[in-house]
Amino acid sequence: MTNYGIKLVWAGWNDDPTIGFSSRAAKRWASELPAGTRMLLYETTGKPKGSKAKGTKSLVGEVEVSGTFEEGAAIRAAEEQHDAVIPVKIVRTRESVTPVPLDQVRAILHDEQWPRMGESWRPLSEAEYQALVAAMG
Repeated sequence: MTNYGIKLVWAGWNDDPTIGFSSRAAKRWASELPAGTRMLLYETTGKPKGSKAKGTKSLVGEVEVSGTFEEGAAIRAAEEQHDAVIPVKIVRTRESVTPVPLDQVRAILHDEQWPRMGESWRPLSEAEYQALVAAMG
């Protein structure tokens, strides 16, 4: 069974080979993020140190988990904000998708409060995932 979800990413995400989680989130979700898990990436307005990127507050890509947090640590050192990284392969590049804005994501999820403070990963049903993928064109 494939797992599905939405992962919040920094402004300026552009086809990175790892996705960052806080150490707390990594511990919470590690068992639910096996290889093959599909993630839709929602770009926030938060940005990494030194970045001038402007966040779009929209879905901007799709990746598939390709390894573990332990393997991610061997690929790239953790950042201040993201203590743990997990390796991914790009399924849909930023260039290849039509960004799906926050209001449309909320409507599809039937959740006007998403994303909540401190929530960087949201599991999805297959139906929710497919509806969001369809919206990305």
